[in-house]
Amino acid sequence: MSSAIVLLAALGVLVITAFSLYTLIASTIGVVLLAVSLVRKSPNIFSLGMGALFGSILLAGLLGMAPVFLLTASVLAVVAWNVGRNGFSIATEIGHGVSTLRIEIIHAISSIVVLAAGSSVGYAVYLVMTGGQPVLALLALLIGIIALLIALQK
Repeated sequence: MSSAIVLLAALGVLVITAFSLYTLIASTIGVVLLAVSLVRKSPNIFSLGMGALFGSILLAGLLGMAPVFLLTASVLAVVAWNVGRNGFSIATEIGHGVSTLRIEIIHAISSIVVLAAGSSVGYAVYLVMTGGQPVLALLALLIGIIALLIALQK
């Protein structure tokens, strides 16, 4: 179950960030590495794939992609990372042969709800900020994402 969510979220990042050849290449590398890591059950390859996905989002931001698309791609990437890491953690503790569908679904849904709520608040702050201060709004958004990542680790 978690592998399907990870791949769907990663494909969402690929679609969103595919507005430039460079971001398309980085996203494609990330999705391929994630697929390989899920087949081979390798957390190290998974980390490389997530690094490529996050790199494609950063590159898209540097190339001028609209903030709403960057935020959506970031949320999808964090969902993929969180659900994938949780799947690897469960497999390490319980083993690969045991059915963990129920716990993975609950974790995935709760992660998506928390990230959607946090990103909505962050985007609302970004929209409310006026008068040449969008850098502060993006900083607030970054702090919010970091706080969500810390909260999801507990």
